[in-house]
Amino acid sequence: MFKFFTALLLLVGVSNALADEKWNDFAQLPLVEQPRVSPDGSKIAMIYNTPDGPTVSVSAFGSRDFDILASLRLGKDRVDSISWSGNKYIIVSASSPQWSRGEHYRVSRLYAFDVKNKSNVALTERRFSQERWYEYTTFKLVSLLKNDEEHVLVSTYDKLDEGYSVFKVNLSSGKFQKVQNNKHDISSWSAVNGVVRLGVAFDREENVFTRTIWYREKAGSELTKLHTRVVGKGETFNVIGLTKDGNKAYILSDREVRRESIWLYDIALGEFESMVLSHPVFDITGGINNGEGELIGGYYSDDYSKKLYFDPADAAFEKNFSKMLNAEQVTLVSRSIDKTKVLVAKQSDNQPTLYVHFDLAAKKGGAWVRTYPALANKPFSSVENYSFNASDGQELTGYLTMPNGVKQPPLIVYPHGGPHARDYKYFDPQLQYFVSMGYAVLQVNFRGSAGFGNDFETAGYFQWGKRMQQDVYDAMDWVIGTNRVSRDKACIVGGSYGGYGGYVALTASFQQPERFDCVVSIAGLSDLKTMVMNGDNFGFYTGHIVDVTDEEAVEKLDEVSAINYIDKITAPILLIHGNKDTRVDYNQSESFYDEAKRKIDVKYVEIKNGTHFFDDNESQQTLYREMTVFLETHLKH
Repeated sequence: MFKFFTALLLLVGVSNALADEKWNDFAQLPLVEQPRVSPDGSKIAMIYNTPDGPTVSVSAFGSRDFDILASLRLGKDRVDSISWSGNKYIIVSASSPQWSRGEHYRVSRLYAFDVKNKSNVALTERRFSQERWYEYTTFKLVSLLKNDEEHVLVSTYDKLDEGYSVFKVNLSSGKFQKVQNNKHDISSWSAVNGVVRLGVAFDREENVFTRTIWYREKAGSELTKLHTRVVGKGETFNVIGLTKDGNKAYILSDREVRRESIWLYDIALGEFESMVLSHPVFDITGGINNGEGELIGGYYSDDYSKKLYFDPADAAFEKNFSKMLNAEQVTLVSRSIDKTKVLVAKQSDNQPTLYVHFDLAAKKGGAWVRTYPALANKPFSSVENYSFNASDGQELTGYLTMPNGVKQPPLIVYPHGGPHARDYKYFDPQLQYFVSMGYAVLQVNFRGSAGFGNDFETAGYFQWGKRMQQDVYDAMDWVIGTNRVSRDKACIVGGSYGGYGGYVALTASFQQPERFDCVVSIAGLSDLKTMVMNGDNFGFYTGHIVDVTDEEAVEKLDEVSAINYIDKITAPILLIHGNKDTRVDYNQSESFYDEAKRKIDVKYVEIKNGTHFFDDNESQQTLYREMTVFLETHLKH
């Protein structure tokens, strides 16, 4: 048994040993991630991040005594998801980077942990293990099985089908039994009540991506085509659930209202029946499932992720916890099947998330853990909402965070990644670290950002380095016009998912070099044409950057790629990239550095075994250390 307070002492010990490194408390992974209450409510499974690396751990419900079931290889493994199969097993999906054909990509493996016996089984088809392709093959959890905690459905590559097939897997022995072959090159599967009902296949022909959904009416029936769509063309159509009888589907589509909404679709008739759930401003971005795999609602995002339920009783149930905690943003994280044991997250812009447990039957509860205990109860700045009209009249929104007691502070422009993502108001340790250093931080949801409706997102297609980039400059002009920040001290710091934030930073360095005193690109893109033509990691999303069948348009990507305009750059640049990045090839930073190092002030920091997400303590420490020195050198008053 590994005591929670012991973990805290370890963290405090590290902090004291590195007291002169002011970033240390910020450069930590969340203490716990993905907590999941067991169906009977007796336990909580979680990813528990220790100073020595991530672990799969379990505790009694509400307890701070963490029992470590497994430690992962530091700098190699990442826990992607955990779930309960009944009350006996914790199913873990973990991934690690592999190298093949000149490219890094992630390979996922599944493990079953027997909580009572402290044993574990790798869910691996042994007859495949001697094949040359085995080490590059991913295993995916397709479905848990209601009333059968001893088995799950798993998909993995089967050379007999030359594709991903589905197997019923025994969690005690690890034995695989094939239940679904693959005749249609399906890459992902879904099941209802233990029966494989849906499959999704992607086809690429001359750089045109087609997405086909296959459907089975009942057990034993053949798969038939439900829907086919050229990606990026026409109305969206994504199945996120089936009704209990399986005859109707819940479809996430932007039809009619130009915002993603949930529709009920009659499969036999091949037509939409009714709109089930929508929001007047924002997209519904996903579905909510209960503990038994049934769709019970959807969620959207304004400043935070918000849930909309089909049943008003479910909405009232969650809202009640906001009242009890007297908090604006409380999210129901996980609960037991009977809904008596509940774990919620109390969230805000200026304090780390606090998990709170409730035993409704016993009428008691209390605080469980903070995501960043070393940062708890410190006086962080509030994140302010703003909106303004861009130079072409489009309304844009975003966030401004100001340091306390600093008049007209230097500005950090902090573009999000994606680009089809968005900024939120959740507590962000990196943002708050910048603010604690005395900098104002500006975030903008430029067009192309996700969640604001189809028209707003598609307005960003083919606009890398163009209108999307101008939105960032317009936001900067707006905030300078408020006279709240410095007019002549600014840095742009970009990174995050997909490398787009780093791309914005590098593009700004040559498009408007007079704006910035320094530039930080974290896992960013410097050469769009190379990425589009050679990078499989982006898949069909390259279609949102350029029409790859248009040779002239592809060549013009050179005009919005920093690697071709190094002579125009005047600001110092810091490049940081992990050499195991499976989203953006680290050569995007390395090649830029090789071209630029004799011409401009540039530093390249390559993190050994680092991923795109800097998801280990060593990567975090390196990231914060390098940014601190760089910003203090170039951005201080």
